Amino acid sequence: MTLTQFLLSYSLLIIASFSLVTYFITRQFVLRKMKRTMMKAEHNYQQKIADLQMQLSGKVNMLEGMVEKLQLSNQELNRLNEIRSKFMSIVAHDLRQPLSSIQGFTSVLMMDHPQQEGDNTDQTALNNILKATDNMNKLMADLMDISMIESGRLKVDTQAFVFNALIDDVFALQQVNAQKKGVFLVKYDYPSEIVVEADRFRISQVINNLIGNALKFVPKEGMVEIRFYEYEKQLWVTVSDNGAGVAHAEKGKIFQKFHQSGNDQNAKKQGWGLGLSIAQEIVVAHGGEIGVESAGLGQGSKFWFRLPLKHAKSDTPKA
Repeated sequence: MTLTQFLLSYSLLIIASFSLVTYFITRQFVLRKMKRTMMKAEHNYQQKIADLQMQLSGKVNMLEGMVEKLQLSNQELNRLNEIRSKFMSIVAHDLRQPLSSIQGFTSVLMMDHPQQEGDNTDQTALNNILKATDNMNKLMADLMDISMIESGRLKVDTQAFVFNALIDDVFALQQVNAQKKGVFLVKYDYPSEIVVEADRFRISQVINNLIGNALKFVPKEGMVEIRFYEYEKQLWVTVSDNGAGVAHAEKGKIFQKFHQSGNDQNAKKQGWGLGLSIAQEIVVAHGGEIGVESAGLGQGSKFWFRLPLKHAKSDTPKA
């Protein structure tokens, strides 16, 4: 090996050694810097987690306080609801007796003072008293029903009966009211006998309510139609009219307690907004469903309800 070759090899060795030392020094420096950066980032991350935990703890405490206040408010609302229900029940029960007495005495006065030609002032006044007490009695009955519904005491006495006969009875009663108002009340009979297991009185209450409600919102010479039929093991009943109709915004509220339609102020004065709510509770208690259809204001409406048919043909139904 010549001297030149030796010096060249020695120089390459020195350069390689220097590069290797530089690499290790640089690597250690970079690793220390990365470690410090990671430690700093971890510290910041832990600090943020601690801050978030403190914020979350504060929110949790605030929510727990709100929940406690809501629970106390709900307890107070339940207590007030119980007091209101008891008050309604007591008032309705205690007012029935004096109202019945007023009706009885008014009827006696009407018999003792028959209408005379040219002077019917007394008879008109007595008739107004009877109408007022009749309206009050209806209100008392509605309040009693609402009280029983809210306290969970509404019971249905289910027995098998012929639904066609019930419709005939209700139609005869409501036909008088329709004639007084000058409204055409039409009943479409179902060709075969339908037997249903239900509370006859409560179901008649629902139908009377739907027909009475239709009569309130139908103008003179308007029409109310009653239909009933059996379909897919269910009894369907519809009460249709060509009256004021139902606004789309009111369809979801029409079965709420004390809700009254603002479409007809005269009709609004004739009720308290309890009838449809009571009808809904009665239908639901029978395992059925109730609803309303209307194309809008001035387009009439159709109220309907359906009940399951569970009656066995071997039973003997009541008329």
